[in-house]
This record gives sequence, structure tokens and C-alpha cells, in this order.
Amino acid sequence: MRKCNALLFSLCILTTACKREDFSPVSEATTTEVLSKRPDPVAVPQEGALSQEHLDRVVVGLLEQRNDFQWSMVDLRTLWSALQYNDHALAIGYAPTGAGNIDDDLHRINIQTPPWQAVHDALIDLVLATLNKDRALPVELKDILVEDDPILPIITLRITDKEALTALYNLTNVRYLEPLDYWPATDGERSTSGCGGSTTSVNAADRTTITPNAVLPWNFNNHGIPAAWAQSQGQGITIGLIDAGISATQPLIGSDLNNGESNVGRTITTGWTFGSSATSSCTHGTSMSGLAVGPRNGLGATTGVAYKSNLHFIRGCEDVVLDLSSEKTSVKNALITLGNNPAVRVISMSIGSPFSSSVLADGVNYAYGNGKMIMAAAGTSFSWTSWWGVVYPAALAKCVAVTGVKENGSKCGSCHDGSQVDLTICMERDASSSRNSLSLAPSGNSPAYIGGSSAATATAAGIAALVWGAKPAATREQVLQCLKSTAQFATAPSSSKGYGNINAQAAVNCALAL
Repeated sequence: MRKCNALLFSLCILTTACKREDFSPVSEATTTEVLSKRPDPVAVPQEGALSQEHLDRVVVGLLEQRNDFQWSMVDLRTLWSALQYNDHALAIGYAPTGAGNIDDDLHRINIQTPPWQAVHDALIDLVLATLNKDRALPVELKDILVEDDPILPIITLRITDKEALTALYNLTNVRYLEPLDYWPATDGERSTSGCGGSTTSVNAADRTTITPNAVLPWNFNNHGIPAAWAQSQGQGITIGLIDAGISATQPLIGSDLNNGESNVGRTITTGWTFGSSATSSCTHGTSMSGLAVGPRNGLGATTGVAYKSNLHFIRGCEDVVLDLSSEKTSVKNALITLGNNPAVRVISMSIGSPFSSSVLADGVNYAYGNGKMIMAAAGTSFSWTSWWGVVYPAALAKCVAVTGVKENGSKCGSCHDGSQVDLTICMERDASSSRNSLSLAPSGNSPAYIGGSSAATATAAGIAALVWGAKPAATREQVLQCLKSTAQFATAPSSSKGYGNINAQAAVNCALAL
């Protein structure tokens, strides 16, 4: 059953709005008209809306044909039809006339300046004027407003009116129109590496005890992680992790993060842009945090890759599948928060959707523009997308797409791969798809299996922190180059697995040589 959740803005987002520098790519000569119409306007659709079944055939059909789906691929009638179902949320990306492509400038734009504010206000006036035509009882903004983003040029409104949608569609000031809550009606699945966790008992061959009585996951050796620890344990680096929640009963991702050999004064901060707390019944984020930065201690618990790194965790979604409008908006807001945090170097996202989202892309562009390395999971299968390639946001060029492979190099049982994959992590035994990476359970110290490209991404984020910890002055581009140039397929990247398995020791040595 789909759930509705109120969106909460973090204090960080709200207070940063007044600190943005006054950057605008718009010249004075292009601002005489606030709203500008497209030279080839489209007429208001005269036919009725597509049924949900017909709409799903169009959308999923395009996904199958093109190995991609974006709302810009469909006509106005299809776009309008998508707004008739679920929560009717429409995200409107906007820009002043003549602004051009602003993707690389989103982190520098101050939407409180006159050119941006004028467009913002004019769009709202246009929508209200269209909706209130011939209405005795007028619609007010508060009746339709979902979110008015204080940082990025996005307004989200609840709209089902085809004339209002057409008026927006025909403006050059509208960067995109996205029906945020679309999801195929027949699919209610969640990722196989989602909230439920593994019930498989840990095989003794998949764990090794290391000092001071910590558990080393079997696959860490496949990536030279123990050898890399001789040079770097990630100290001084902060990983920002966006996920569905952490467990309230796992203090090792909480008050006991500084434990054992990890007791170096590192910090953990938590927040949320979804729900009302960083903790939730979906504790996927505990597994991911444990893989990336879990403490190395004498309690018999599994250790994380960067066991001396800091963690900033944000709950940005309900589960690992971004199928709710509130999840997409919340993940975008989490990316803004982490983008504005100067301490965060690496962002890890083991979440996604098979459908492109311009709202998510704006969040990624903002965080990337602020210098963050963004690692995202290539995807873990649904029944109807097991054939498909890399999911979003990992498919975006500014994300480092990571997937999981078996020991023999084939993709893991539920993992996606494809041309957008950059790096891989060995996280599944050849003998059994149930024997995966090891991480912290929702409670207690006993290790638990966690799989999919989710586990691969969190592990890769931890390795990136080791590399950056070895050379804190290195740039994001230098760290990524070290990861790629020392990886399995460094000289001849694979068409579906990119540069292949990361070699943590070699990547750390690469950074030290910079």
C-alpha cells in the first residue's frame, strides 16, 4: 500500500537560502519578457486521459524500447494523463528567459534575485489565473502547493487541469514538467535488497576474525581493503549517506560509532527530509552505513571499510525504491543538504528508480557542483525490470554508478549492469546468491548478509573515503581517476561493468603518489 508523507525541510536547507551568491546566467537584454512562449505551441489535448493501463503500456513500452524513460519523450496528452492518477503532483523546473542550460550552475544560482523571482511569481500567477477561469470559488496557492523549493528553481503543485498544463508546456521558461508520483499500477514490488534484510545464517567461510575481535567480511580481501588499511582508514573524511532509515536499536551506527579502533573522535550526525526521524522500521540504511563506516571493535561485529571516517546520515525515502513523489522530493532535499555541508566529500545512495527524474537530477547537479563525489547503485531487480540496465540516479553522468558482481566476475543474481556502470564490487559468492557482503544487523553484534548493488555502492563509497583520507588535498577528479586507473579493467573498460572491480590498496597508493 502506498503511503503519503508530509515533506519536512531541514533547517540547513532553509538557512542556506539567504547565503547563496548572486549568480545569474541571464543577461539584462534577455529579461524584458518575464514569460516567453515557445515558437511551436501545442494545443490543449481534446481527447480524454489515457487509462492507467494504457498509460503504463506507453511508459513501460518506451522503457523497453529505448532502455530509458524520460517525460520529455511523451506527448502532452500522455503527460496530462499521468497527472490524473495517484497524488497529482507536478514538478515544474523553471528559469528566466534566455538562461539556457543551467545544470552546471544550479549550485551558484540565487533564485531570490529579481530575474528568478519574477519567473517564479509569473508561473504561479499563470496557473492560478488558468485554474480560476470561470470559477465562482477561486483556487488559492495554498490549495495546490506541495513544495516551493527555496534553493533550486522548482515549484511542485497538485494539478490535473489540462489547460493549466498546456500553458506551462508552451513556455520556454519551463525547464521540465514531471508527474512526480507516476508508478505502474500493476507493480507493487520492492528491491530484493530492501527493508526486509537477510534471514540466511552466516557461513563460517564468509567471515574472518581480526584484531581486536572484529569480523572481516570475506569480500574485503577481493578488493585489497585490509592492505589499504596500512596506509588509510578514512580518518578525517565524512561520508554522506542517503537511505530509508537507520535502526534505533543499533548503537554502533549511533552513540557507539567511536568504538574500539574506531575511537578517534569521529562524528556521526543524522537528519531526515522524509518522515519525522532518521530512524525507521526500514533499516536498510543501517546495513549501508555499517558497510561504509561501521566501527572496528572487540565486540565481534563486522567492520566497515572506512572505519575511521565520519558519517552524516539522512533519511530521504521510505524504502529503496523511489516510487513516491515525496521520496523524490526528499532525496533531492537530502542532496541539497549534503551539497551544502563542506565536511562531506562522498555521497552514497543505494536507492533508485527505473524512471528518470528531473527533480533528482537537479539535486545531483547541485551536490556535484558543490564538489561532492556521488556514488549511486546501478540497480537491483524488480520482476519486470530484471532485463533492464542502470537505474536512476546512477544513470546520470555526474553519478559514479556501482554494481555488484560474483567472484567469477558475472553480475550478482539481482544486480543491474550496463554502459553507465563505472565500477564494480565483488559481493556475492559463486556458490550461492544468498551469501553476500556482511554488515551490521538492525540490532546486536552478529553480522548479517546484505546484497545487491546497494551493498556494492556503500562499499565503494567506503573505499573512496580511504583514498581521499590518504590524500585529503586531492580533488574529486583525482580520487575518481585513482579508483578507475587502478581497477580491474583500467586499460580496457567493459561495456557493461565499466572499469570493473576496485583495488583499494592500489587506489590508495595512487593517491599517495599525487
